[in-house]
Amino acid sequence: MTDRPTTRMKRRLNIWLGVPIAAILAYTVVNIFNVSVKDSKKWQSLANAQQLKSTAVSASRGTIYDSNGTVLSQSSTVYTVYADPHMLKERLEANDAKIEELKGYIAKEDDAAKKATYQTRLDNTKSGDECLDELVEFLALNLEIDTSTVREKLTKTDTQYIVLKKEVEKTVSSKIEDKLTELGIDGIRCDPTTKRLYPQNTLASTVLGHTDYEGNGIYGLEAYYDDYLSGIDGRIITAKANDGTEIPYRYKQSYDAQDGDDLNLNIDANIQYILEKELAKAVEENKPTDRACGIIMNPKTGQIYAMATSDPYDPNEPAAISDETLAAELANLDENSDEYKEKQLEAWSLQWKNKAVSETYNPGSVFKVITGASALEEKAITLDDTFGCGTQIQVEDTTFHCWSTNDHGSQNLAQAMLNSCNPVFIQIGMKLGSEEFCKYYNAFGFNELTGIDLPAESNSISMPLSNMGPVQLASSSFGQTNKVTPIQMITAYSAAINGGYLVTPHVVDSITDPNGNVVKNLDTVIRRQVISEDTSASMREILEGDVEGQPGSNCYIKGYKIGGKSGTSQKMDEDITGQTYVSSYCAFAPADDPEIVMLVMVDHPTGEKFYGSQVAAPICVNVLTDVLPYVGIFPEYDEDELQDLQVSVPSVQYYTVEEATKTLEDLGLEVKIKGEGDTVIKQVPSAVKIEQGGSVVLYTDSETKEETVTVPSLQGLTKEQAKATLDMYGLNLTAEGSGYEEEGAVAQSDQSISAGQSVPMGTAVTVTFATTTVGSQ
Repeated sequence: MTDRPTTRMKRRLNIWLGVPIAAILAYTVVNIFNVSVKDSKKWQSLANAQQLKSTAVSASRGTIYDSNGTVLSQSSTVYTVYADPHMLKERLEANDAKIEELKGYIAKEDDAAKKATYQTRLDNTKSGDECLDELVEFLALNLEIDTSTVREKLTKTDTQYIVLKKEVEKTVSSKIEDKLTELGIDGIRCDPTTKRLYPQNTLASTVLGHTDYEGNGIYGLEAYYDDYLSGIDGRIITAKANDGTEIPYRYKQSYDAQDGDDLNLNIDANIQYILEKELAKAVEENKPTDRACGIIMNPKTGQIYAMATSDPYDPNEPAAISDETLAAELANLDENSDEYKEKQLEAWSLQWKNKAVSETYNPGSVFKVITGASALEEKAITLDDTFGCGTQIQVEDTTFHCWSTNDHGSQNLAQAMLNSCNPVFIQIGMKLGSEEFCKYYNAFGFNELTGIDLPAESNSISMPLSNMGPVQLASSSFGQTNKVTPIQMITAYSAAINGGYLVTPHVVDSITDPNGNVVKNLDTVIRRQVISEDTSASMREILEGDVEGQPGSNCYIKGYKIGGKSGTSQKMDEDITGQTYVSSYCAFAPADDPEIVMLVMVDHPTGEKFYGSQVAAPICVNVLTDVLPYVGIFPEYDEDELQDLQVSVPSVQYYTVEEATKTLEDLGLEVKIKGEGDTVIKQVPSAVKIEQGGSVVLYTDSETKEETVTVPSLQGLTKEQAKATLDMYGLNLTAEGSGYEEEGAVAQSDQSISAGQSVPMGTAVTVTFATTTVGSQ
């Protein structure tokens, strides 16, 4: 008899079998719970990653406006056209399959009407090769790409993404999508992106900067405010089939991009244009080896109205070399050579660099304003203290010379500033002492960044107190030894004339979102008070006297109260002979209550002139002559000035002779009538400025022949002599140049109409006057 398992044995067996099965079931349940509930988001994300493709859509970068709302930089929507060769091949093969299917239907169909329908559909269906040929020709034509290049890209087998062209306009992308619909195929995509545009081309380029190929700001304001301007990119989600290919273009979901914020600048495009125009003229005349720059700002608020560096580049094409000489050098080199690449990088670095904030220079005599203000504030000197010149001064083993070979004699601070006397300012520096000099040097902000809202601001290269011996103090006192940036110099200068307050310069006024809501206001930031209101008032008066005392070598403009100081420094670290110079000038107006301060620096002029009074001061004159009335600061003349004012000749064409005569004579002009008519049909000159007492020739009939005269040479004549000479010839004088009011100013060789030319009687000849000797550095 066979033994049977007992109930106990069965129970034990069930337990041994049940426990593992229960454990397996529990483990399965737990994992199902984890996957479907606890970790559902994780696994859903992984599944989506396999089933969905995400493509970024660039946000539209914020717009940059000038102070008047003029667009300086903006983004427009463009499209990147790319192909998915795998998808395209599938769609083309699908067309071939459809053709074969239709042929099969036609062969089997007995119903004539149905057969005709199939035949019509077959006739309207293009083969894959026909579609490809037509698509290649269409894309090549509209994208302006070589046909062979398009075909090669569309038939590649090792990629699902290949770019055909970037920055395609909307009209072209629409044509492409319509063509795909017409052909009934897919595999070409037009994804929206943005392109940065600079409508004013080179205007303010070193301030604005530019973006890289990915749309990120890398220079200027574009870089400094990149986080505000860039916005948040959107996305396009498209589905993928189980074989990894994308489902056609129409199956997608879009998430809109959030556009960037806008910048509203303090820069005025009109003031910027005036500054850049005059800098360009100065560069053409003086040919500096190391460029030139200029800054115009409000000394009380730090608002930058204009900032320019000569040889600006076009941020629409930042890689194009703006310097003609450098461009010519590169053109003669092999593009693949190391020398070419090195010179190209140097050229890019130079043209993209903002000289006003990123380069240092010896400020020269402009710095005497700081030395004088510091000594007055510290009561190291008084306004009445006098100092001798002697044309030179000995400090330990070093002899320092005055720029002039004539002894200026005994001078107080105002006289020494007028004469720009180096020996006097060395003595003032010694009165102040090294410790106090360095204290005020720091207080005026020369050993710290100004905080301007631009990238790559450099700091000064300064002599520390520990090394500031008598010789170093002497040279520092008149603007040598220490090197500062132009933005540091104009900021410190502003503190000397605005009441004593060191403010933070700023280019941006406010930041607004795409709906116009203010995100951030950049208000005036006063860092500290450096000198007292009284000391500042004294400096304004001294600097106004500097301009009034020697108008020919300063920023003198008739009818305006202007203060200013020129500077001429030697680049001793580059040329030990002292024959390499930096010319600069800093002016402000109105002198008694400054609203505008302007600094110009021309680095190493190579023409005949090199003093700041000769090279930089005329730039300030020309710029402020246009800018001051533009900003609402108008001239005020005394009786003597009114007598010498130039007159704008109005057009009186088609006036009666009587009306025209009265109009012109009321302006103090002499009228010469030619002809027997009653109405003016022509006049010479018209719409120009001429000296008071000039003459206007009026022609009243067509029979009277225009009289001509020969222009004389005026070189070397004073303004009075030049006017008298032109009067004899029946011509008019238009005087230019900051020095024509000063004694000894004579006409230069560059008169507007060359001697010996025949011109109509009454023509205005423009003549530039300047002094033969320099009044100050």
